[in-house]
Amino acid sequence: MPVTTAQPTLTNENDASGDDDLFEDEYEDDNNGSTTSTGPTAGSTSVPAGSGSLQCYRLASDFPSQWISLQTLIDTSRPDMIGSSKDGPDEADAVIAGVLSVADAAGLDPRIAFAMMMQESSGKVRPIIGDSGKSYGLFQAQVSGIPLCNHFAKNECPEDTITTQIEFGIFGHAGTASPPVAPGIAYWMEAEDGNVGRALRGYNTGRIPDRNDLTHAGRATLSYVSDVANRLTGALLGAKHKATCS
Repeated sequence: MPVTTAQPTLTNENDASGDDDLFEDEYEDDNNGSTTSTGPTAGSTSVPAGSGSLQCYRLASDFPSQWISLQTLIDTSRPDMIGSSKDGPDEADAVIAGVLSVADAAGLDPRIAFAMMMQESSGKVRPIIGDSGKSYGLFQAQVSGIPLCNHFAKNECPEDTITTQIEFGIFGHAGTASPPVAPGIAYWMEAEDGNVGRALRGYNTGRIPDRNDLTHAGRATLSYVSDVANRLTGALLGAKHKATCS
C-alpha cells in the first residue's frame, strides 16, 4: 500500500479498447508465445511459472531480470481473482483488460502493474479497505473517494469503476494542496529511470529510504519489492501471499 508523499506526473491519455491482444505484437514471441521486452522497465527473458524458488531480493542490484510471460501471469492469477463468492468472471476480465489498457497508456510493462495488483488486492474488485481504512481499490491507493465496487451486485461492477481504480494505481492522483498527493507506479518508474525495484519501493513507501537496500521501508511493507519480484519470476502465483524477506 503506497504512502502519499510525492507529486506525480499524470497523463490523461487512456486506451480504452480493452483488447486482450493489446500487447501481442510488442511482447509476444510468435515462435513460442513467450514474453520478452526491451528497456529498463521489464525483465529481459521469460521463464516458466513455478520454475524458481522464493527469493529475498534485498538489494536494488538483485532485482531479477527473468520474468514469466504476461499470458502466464494472467492465466495463473485469473482463477484466484474469481475464486471468491463476491467477484464474477466478467469483473475479472474487465480488470485484466483495464490493466492492459492503462499500462499501455502509461508506457508501462503490464506485468509490473499486474503483479503489483495481485500483491495489493489479489485482483479482487471488492478488496478489504486496508491501512486502517486509508487504502482503497485494486491497487490499495491512499486516495479517499476512489469509486469502489462494494455496492454493486456480483459481476455487475461497471467497467469504468474498475478502470478508474487501476488508473489511480498506475497514474496516481494529482490532488491539490489537500488531500495529499498519491503517486502511481508510472511516476516512480519515470523518477527512477525505469529501475523497477526502486520504483516499487517508492510506490509502497512514498519515498526510497535506502537506494541500495530496498527492505528499508519505514512504516510500509519490508518485503514488498521482493514479494512483487517473486510474482514476476513465477515463484509466487495467484492470490498466495508470503513475505519473502524478513
